[in-house]
Amino acid sequence: MKDEREIIDEVSRFVMKAMQNHDSGHGWSHIERVVRMALYIRDCEGRGNRLTVELGALLHDVGDHKFAAHDGPEEIRKLLGTLGISSEVISEVISINENISFSKGRRADPASIELQIVQDADRLDAMGAIGIARAFNYGGFKGNDIYDHRVKITDPPLLPGTSSKSVSTIHHFYDKLLLLRDLMNTPTGRRLADERHDYMVRYLDQFFMEWNAGEEM
Repeated sequence: MKDEREIIDEVSRFVMKAMQNHDSGHGWSHIERVVRMALYIRDCEGRGNRLTVELGALLHDVGDHKFAAHDGPEEIRKLLGTLGISSEVISEVISINENISFSKGRRADPASIELQIVQDADRLDAMGAIGIARAFNYGGFKGNDIYDHRVKITDPPLLPGTSSKSVSTIHHFYDKLLLLRDLMNTPTGRRLADERHDYMVRYLDQFFMEWNAGEEM
């Protein structure tokens, strides 16, 4: 088996290639941020196998249904198998890939701290200033409206898994992004999510003030 640094380098090269057709909000820079955040959360929590967390973060978007029709878990199994990774770690990394998505449910399996950590890191990257930038980048990539004022924003928001496509990018905040704070798994994730959530709320207040400017003049 190669040493861990060689394994991470080889997996990184694989992921860079796999992300080539993703929009920039879901590309390699997103992977790098999720890896850094996942390792930071792990260190703060003092729990979780480091190699599993790092591999899980690197490979969490392989086979993402938004961009690919191929089998992410099978690719992961083949790649990690050639690198001599233990079957236990491979199974955990595949579980992270299969269960990290917002559409899969509210929170990660409490039995897997590694999944909890990587899921928190991925969700944090969908919040705050970066989350706002990613939301509008993906909306533009897909040709979605910035905001469609004709469609009422659901109140309360839709529950996870009930909508695969928001009407507009602003609707996406209410269908997903504003729900993420309450879905964090770890104390560290919850602490970091508070500030990012509040920033998105302030942004939306400003957005609607500007969108509706002049209505009462």
